[in-house]
Amino acid sequence: MAPSMNLWTILPVKSLAETKSRLSAVLSPDERAELTLHLLERTLGLLALVPRLGETAVITQDPLVAQLATRFGCRTLEEPPGSGLNGAVTAGVALATKHGASHCLILPSDLPFLQADELAELVGLMETAVPHPTVILCSDRQQQGTNALVVPTGAGFCFRYGRNSFHHHQQEATRLGLPCQIVHLPGLQFDLDTEEDFSLYTKNNCSIPS
Repeated sequence: MAPSMNLWTILPVKSLAETKSRLSAVLSPDERAELTLHLLERTLGLLALVPRLGETAVITQDPLVAQLATRFGCRTLEEPPGSGLNGAVTAGVALATKHGASHCLILPSDLPFLQADELAELVGLMETAVPHPTVILCSDRQQQGTNALVVPTGAGFCFRYGRNSFHHHQQEATRLGLPCQIVHLPGLQFDLDTEEDFSLYTKNNCSIPS
């Protein structure tokens, strides 16, 4: 990795008691918690396969999530009470910045078809952009949510996760005068939120659904 680039990964993870509530019709609370831990473990394993990535910080209020993250050698930070996703991400980026991160990759932990080569592609794109501050953005399949976001630290980027965050994050890059590179990577774009997603996941758990 170039000396001028230190890319951290930020993974915000809800408390297991609150996770995957939209799957409550098909999975029990214990099953939803187990699924969340399984997907997190898979994601942490993939991050470890990309040597050009720096440290990973997991932001959570859940002790079991923090315990799993520690097992993978990640930093952990307790999510500030009432902060929500945007507050959790902001706290994670602040932690990374304090420890010398030049860029942060923000990922959800529930991307069941994410591939290590996709992560490596994101790192390569950022290395190519250095030293020019650049935002890299990957949407969900509906091109509404944000499934991967790489931002330079210290740029004052305000996170806008929630409805239409893909569009809002493009607007934020424009506000800051930062180039925004949009990428389309199928493993990154499939997240596991709805019953329809879960059906696709169970039918295609060895490949990315088209």
